[in-house]
Amino acid sequence: MASPSSYPPGTHHVPPPRASSPATANFRLNHLMLRITNPEASLRFYNDFLGLHTIFVFNTGAWTIYYLGPPSVSMSELGTASGLLELYHIPGHLDAYKNGNENGGEGFGHIGFTVPDVENALQRAAEFGFKVIKPLGENGVETMGVPSFVKDEDVVEGYKFVFRQLAFVVDPDGYWVELVPQVVRSPSN
Repeated sequence: MASPSSYPPGTHHVPPPRASSPATANFRLNHLMLRITNPEASLRFYNDFLGLHTIFVFNTGAWTIYYLGPPSVSMSELGTASGLLELYHIPGHLDAYKNGNENGGEGFGHIGFTVPDVENALQRAAEFGFKVIKPLGENGVETMGVPSFVKDEDVVEGYKFVFRQLAFVVDPDGYWVELVPQVVRSPSN
């Protein structure tokens, strides 16, 4: 893979498909795990606001696992499902968890949800009382979750055009959640 600086700015580079490997032919991303401090608040955000459902809850004795996914997924489909979210609640851990955006754009950045209408989703966020940290139309680097040394003039206009179509809200633990339209327009449209 080439270094990022070897790609021309403002263009999509689409590498050739990887050669099929029998050893990894059926591998795919299944879920993402986030640590949470308040299950009720997190379930309100991910279930009520974003439409996931709780597939199961498991008390390990030391912490509780909340496994969320699309409404169509059941326990028997966990091994074949995609788009799952695992929430870990460790009682007694009251401090906010760190994410990469709090550390100047280092480490974990955000999770993304595709929504039919970003503006409508932002209205729902406001109705629920959730904080919008990047509304539609904005494209400043301070809303991109990148280190502070990156300046607005460093980012090409094509990316800024796309970024104006996205929004970010924060979940109860401060994790950034991107709201992506089902169709992202390109500058040439």
